[in-house]
Amino acid sequence: MCKGIILIVEDEAIVAEDISERLQRLGYEVCAITGRGREAVEIAEAKRPDLVLMDIQLTGTMSGIEAANRIHKEIGTPVIFMTAHSDKATLELAKSCDPYGYILKPFQEHQLESHIEVALNKHALEDRLRQSEHQFRILAEQSPDSVLRFDREGRFLYANSRSVAFLGVPAECVVGKTCEELGLPGPFCVFCRELIAKTFRSGRGQERDFKTDKESRPQFFQIRTAPEVDGGAELQAIIATVRDVTRRRSDERRMLEVSQRLLYHVNNSPLSVMEWDADGKCLSWNGEAEELFGWTRQEAVKKLPDCLPLVHPEDRHAFKVILDRLRSGKQASDFVKSRTVGRNGSMAFCEWHLSSLIDDDGHSRSILCLVSDVTDRERAEQDLQRLNDDLEVTILRRTSELKRSNEELRREIQTRRQLEGDIISISEREHRRIGHDLHDGICQELAGIRFSVEAISKQCKKNVPLRGQLDQIALAVERASHHTRLLSRGLAPLDLEFGDLAAALEELAGNSSTLFQISCIVHLRGSIPKFELEKATNLFRIAQEAIQNAIKHGNATEIRITLDLTGKEASLTVSDNGTGFPAHRPAPPPGSGMGLKIMHHRAGLIQGTMEIGGPETGGAHIRCKFPK
Repeated sequence: MCKGIILIVEDEAIVAEDISERLQRLGYEVCAITGRGREAVEIAEAKRPDLVLMDIQLTGTMSGIEAANRIHKEIGTPVIFMTAHSDKATLELAKSCDPYGYILKPFQEHQLESHIEVALNKHALEDRLRQSEHQFRILAEQSPDSVLRFDREGRFLYANSRSVAFLGVPAECVVGKTCEELGLPGPFCVFCRELIAKTFRSGRGQERDFKTDKESRPQFFQIRTAPEVDGGAELQAIIATVRDVTRRRSDERRMLEVSQRLLYHVNNSPLSVMEWDADGKCLSWNGEAEELFGWTRQEAVKKLPDCLPLVHPEDRHAFKVILDRLRSGKQASDFVKSRTVGRNGSMAFCEWHLSSLIDDDGHSRSILCLVSDVTDRERAEQDLQRLNDDLEVTILRRTSELKRSNEELRREIQTRRQLEGDIISISEREHRRIGHDLHDGICQELAGIRFSVEAISKQCKKNVPLRGQLDQIALAVERASHHTRLLSRGLAPLDLEFGDLAAALEELAGNSSTLFQISCIVHLRGSIPKFELEKATNLFRIAQEAIQNAIKHGNATEIRITLDLTGKEASLTVSDNGTGFPAHRPAPPPGSGMGLKIMHHRAGLIQGTMEIGGPETGGAHIRCKFPK
């Protein structure tokens, strides 16, 4: 196995061959032998040996020292000098090339081997160190934190580009300087010097927070130090990372405030608040839960595997189905009403608001239970339901009774209306009978008396006083006969028998004017048809009653009867200029007097309505509206 590839640069051929043989015996491979410096540089660039054995004194224009310097700087191959001269000037020249060894000729084989192994190991370590430093710089530049290196005196050895935001100085300007030399704030300089000293003194990493004010706003930085171990006995440098944790501290403070508020609300909530993890362990148990169930938090944590033992046995199956859905992540929340059992066996009606905390994998991490004791409300609802049931029974019974009463009342009203109708019919027949009797009986008898008196008056031609008295009696009988005929016509108008309401009203107006010495006229609007006897009779009696009221109660001297059939609905109106209804006294309500009751009843018989009022101009008007 080859221990390494070596280039020999020696201008004495015999010495070069001897060295080559020794190296091969020791297990090394000699890639080339040359005695010229420029040629050695070219061979080294082409073959890239692991080590170069270089004689200081070479033939040609390039010395061994110059050739070694180019090989080391341009190619990076380590060089060991070989020379028979050991004067101080030669050694100083060799040091300027940063050689990996210096061998004086002649030398022993073990000396050559030891120098070569040391040089190769040193080069390998330096190469790994360079790679580590390169990787360190790459990682440091990619880090979101400020990365710094300090020596024992607190001088900056390195600062990544992120450190500009923290130090306020470009990274290339901080190397080799202390915090004080950079003009950083005094408190930070003292803090940094103490932290660096403690890290060097203890040999262990440190972690501290530093607060500063920037633009009147506090900023928090988390600074961590770590010793830089290079395998040596004494610590030479440390690495520090600086992270701006202002936002994190603010978030932590807000989270603390939120958690404190939440804890306050939980502890002061009127609801029982409980939380169980996925394994059934109690995580939260407030005072209301202790009061409702009788378990303290410590007892609930130790003795309750989950919330199922708190549920009444008859309700547990349905409750467990909901609980399993929440634990499996199939459902995020649910609401259930169930009976609960306390530690002492007491039962309560409760409402459970269940909520599952589901992680990113869809698994339930915990279940939050908000329990409200609704025992009083449940009992009140049950009592209310019983009362409602009783009320419904009572209502049904009373409704049945009211229906029976209403039916009886309806039959009684129907009977009364029938009786009223019969009375009016009888009254109307009596009117007609009396009218006929007056016309055919009394009127005829009065006519006979008048004729007898006139006959006697004629026989008493010579007795003038007696004849004058008889003539007066005849006139009186004539007037009585005339009034009787008028009354008989009012009681039984002949025109009504033929449905001629207009003629009957005209006759009524004329008779009223004659009998009561007033002005009573009839005004007709529209085409007046022949009416049915019942409708014509009822309308006539309404007009007749209105005229009598106007004369008797209103002292009217002018009465107007209007029969209007021009609109959709026909009407009969009787208006007067009497005293009517005073302003301080409203119109009488329907049925306030016997005459008014009869008028309303007659209007109802022909499916009509009555309007009774007194206008501001005085007098009264009575209107009956009826279908055509």
